[in-house]
Amino acid sequence: MAAVMPEFYDAAVIGGGPGGSTVATVLARAGRRVILFEREKFPRFHVGESMLPYSLPIWERLGVGEKIRRHGFQEKYGAYFWNDITGGVRPVEFWDAENDRHPMAYQVKRAEFDQILLEHSASCGAEIREETPVEDVLFEGSRAVGLRVRPASGGPEEVRARVVVDASGQDAFLSRRLGTRKFDSRLKRAALFAHYEAVARPPGKQAGDILLPIDDGVWYWIIPFSDGTASVGAVFDPAVARQSASSDLEGRFDWLIARSKRMPELLAGGRRISKVHAISDYSSSSARVRGDGFVLVGDAATFLDPVFSTGVFLAMAMGLKAGEAIDAALASHGRVDKRDLARYEKESQRLVARFRRFVYGFYDPVFFEAFCTENPPESIRKAVTTVLAGGVERVPLARKIWTSLMFMGTSIDRFQRRLFGKMKPELGTDG
Repeated sequence: MAAVMPEFYDAAVIGGGPGGSTVATVLARAGRRVILFEREKFPRFHVGESMLPYSLPIWERLGVGEKIRRHGFQEKYGAYFWNDITGGVRPVEFWDAENDRHPMAYQVKRAEFDQILLEHSASCGAEIREETPVEDVLFEGSRAVGLRVRPASGGPEEVRARVVVDASGQDAFLSRRLGTRKFDSRLKRAALFAHYEAVARPPGKQAGDILLPIDDGVWYWIIPFSDGTASVGAVFDPAVARQSASSDLEGRFDWLIARSKRMPELLAGGRRISKVHAISDYSSSSARVRGDGFVLVGDAATFLDPVFSTGVFLAMAMGLKAGEAIDAALASHGRVDKRDLARYEKESQRLVARFRRFVYGFYDPVFFEAFCTENPPESIRKAVTTVLAGGVERVPLARKIWTSLMFMGTSIDRFQRRLFGKMKPELGTDG
């Protein structure tokens, strides 16, 4: 029988990544009793290392901005896309968006970045239990009332809380339990990635840019770090990798790099210094993100394709909104009901939807060719740059109009190409 922990908490959080630590920090700073369970011991390796400029105001609201600045992460002022199918390129400079108030972000090693966030949660008063996996969410009827966990030593324990926050990332703990997880068939892709050393980088401010070559059926990333190492990855339809003669991850990764027109040149002189990691079928969402006594945030609620580096930004933006909604509900009536989280769900889904439209566009050969043209309309270019920086929460009318015109033009061009049989296959496919 599980032992019952004597404390009763306002919130019990599953997962110590950016989403979970954000909720824990918001609630702890509001004076709430928060406990967070993380199955691993930090620091630990994680992918998703490129931040967005619009993340920085969130860090300031959490009181962790100065700690991140002091750590010395690589400054990131933009991105560089190569369309190696058509030969077009698209440099992105964040200062040259709709406004210049969000000119830079950081490239971070997630082991270090996530540990800063989690330690900040603890310093704000949250109770952190590492190496303590969650075994189950406890329900009374349809209301979540706590968790059953298993510490590194000893038997299972139960903890009661007024609300359970699932921030378990792509493990999607609660949506798996509830049977509400679904995958995006338009973004059915896999990724292989590793860390390298001695990878050459551009001079000056461009040294911190994320580099994104896009080739036939695969897109790649190179993310530079301040210590001279880099994250290197490839994203592809799983059918592409099956063309490789190798069955192990390292062999397939090397094959994917070698088939690129540009990656061997960009990685010339570089050496892989970590094992190759893999993720498959990672673009998913939950049909339910809230209920009586529970809420899902970050990747546990939804995860998009990583091409625009939205993962950490969305996790922290959702975590901030969820934490504020929980605090307001507890202040109002001492519990968290499904209806208390309605605004959180609406606002979070709107953020994701605005990014998703551009992610779908990225894999559309017509849209991506237009994106990499030499002289796109200035208003459209600024609108796209703002989205790539993370500016999706408050969208001015002018950008809505330009965005609609841009996608309308893409649709017309696509129709004409299909009519005359000139349509190329989608990016990420090999057919």
